[in-house]
Amino acid sequence: MVQQLSLYGSLDDASYDLFVSTMTTVSGNPPIAFAKLSTVWIPNPAFQIEGVNTKNQLVEQTRIKLERKLPLSSLTSDDDGKSPAKYTHSIVKSLVGDDIPIEYKQLKQHIGELPRKADPDAMDVDSEESKPVSAAAFDDEPWCVTIADIPAAGNNRKVSMQTINESVLMSHVGPDTSITSIMGGLGYVFQYQYITAGVKFNLKHGLVVELQKIWNVSESSKKQVTKGGFLIKAFINVGKATDIERMNFTESVLLNLQKELQGYVDLAVPDRKSMDSRMGFE
Repeated sequence: MVQQLSLYGSLDDASYDLFVSTMTTVSGNPPIAFAKLSTVWIPNPAFQIEGVNTKNQLVEQTRIKLERKLPLSSLTSDDDGKSPAKYTHSIVKSLVGDDIPIEYKQLKQHIGELPRKADPDAMDVDSEESKPVSAAAFDDEPWCVTIADIPAAGNNRKVSMQTINESVLMSHVGPDTSITSIMGGLGYVFQYQYITAGVKFNLKHGLVVELQKIWNVSESSKKQVTKGGFLIKAFINVGKATDIERMNFTESVLLNLQKELQGYVDLAVPDRKSMDSRMGFE
């Protein structure tokens, strides 16, 4: 469990090259391109889940997010079979529209594929005909399981502060490697999924700055929710919320970045409700 302190902003498409150049200079490190699949799961509505615990305290249901790395080559149809090294930060700049060459059926096929300890090469697919071309690229990637609390309240907060629990699901023993089956056993069902692609920079003091585009991918459509620009996220993870000295220092690091980019990129505290993963009771 960590306390994540963060600030958010936005950037238009035309400013991408300048921002990458600026952050490369500021960080002293080149940009790292990334892409990931995020799936969101909610408590199964078919179950009657008590809203209180044994001490009669309110227990709120929350969404669970599972994320998995995607190969950058899956985001472009211009694949000439060359080394993956050609997929640099420039690929992100080319992703300007709704359409990306990865299909809902292809993603759904892999929701739940985990490497088995007994047989790491086994695949739970209906047929070779339905197996996506990039199946092998997905198989070795672990799932990151995330449960996040709503950010701390307060009108005077200068940065967002959120408690995040993360765990990595590396492998599964048994005949069924389906994430759907595993999450079903926990009382959760699939709700929606989205794809994130972008670049990130690693700075001093654990500061990470991400520049990303996001697509909602459903059975009927693919839509880029960041069309025309990028979402910027600057964050630092702190191990203990009780480490006040570290928390204050981390806040100052984020505020220094905010000041340094002022007038070019406006980093601010987002509406905490937009980051709330809790489920309302019916």
